[in-house]
Amino acid sequence: MTRTSSKKVDMTKMELKKLKSILPTLKQKPISTPIEIVLETIRYIRQLEDQLIDRFQLDISQSSSSLSDISLNSSLTLSTPLQDIGNSN
Repeated sequence: MTRTSSKKVDMTKMELKKLKSILPTLKQKPISTPIEIVLETIRYIRQLEDQLIDRFQLDISQSSSSLSDISLNSSLTLSTPLQDIGNSN
C-alpha cells in the first residue's frame, strides 16, 4: 500500500468514526461495519427529512388556519387584491 492510499484509508476510517459518533443508534454500539454506518446514516437522514416535512406542513396548516381566522374577522373581503390593501385607508 502506498503512502497516499494509506492516508486515504486513514481518512475514511476517521470520517466513518465521526459519522458513527453522531448517529443516535450507533453511538453506543462498540463495533459497526462501514456499510452499517452508511446505511444507518441514510436512514437517519430520511428520518430527519420526514420530521422537517412534518414540521413544515404543520406550520403551513397553522398559518392557513390563522389566515382564515383573520379573513373571517376582518372587514376586508377576499376579492380585494393584495396590492390594494395598503391603499384602502
